[in-house]
Amino acid sequence: MRLGELVKNIVAINSWQYAILALGVSVCLIGALLMVVGESVLGENHSGIAALVGIVGIGIIGSFTTTLRRAKTKRREA
Repeated sequence: MRLGELVKNIVAINSWQYAILALGVSVCLIGALLMVVGESVLGENHSGIAALVGIVGIGIIGSFTTTLRRAKTKRREA
C-alpha cells in the first residue's frame, strides 16, 4: 500500500469517527431539549423518554471512543 492510499484511508476513518461523535452529541442535546420543553411536545410524562434519548446519545459517544482507540491501535501496528 502506498503512502497516499494510507493517508486517504486514515482521513476516511477519521471522518466517520467524528460523524459518530457529532451524532452522539446531537442525540444528547435532543434529550436535554426534551427535558426542558418536552411537556408541550410529549405531554406530562416526558422525562422518561427524554432520559432514554440522553442515555442513547451517551452510548453513541461511548462507541466513538472505543472506535477511536481501535483505529489508533491499528495505526500503530501498521
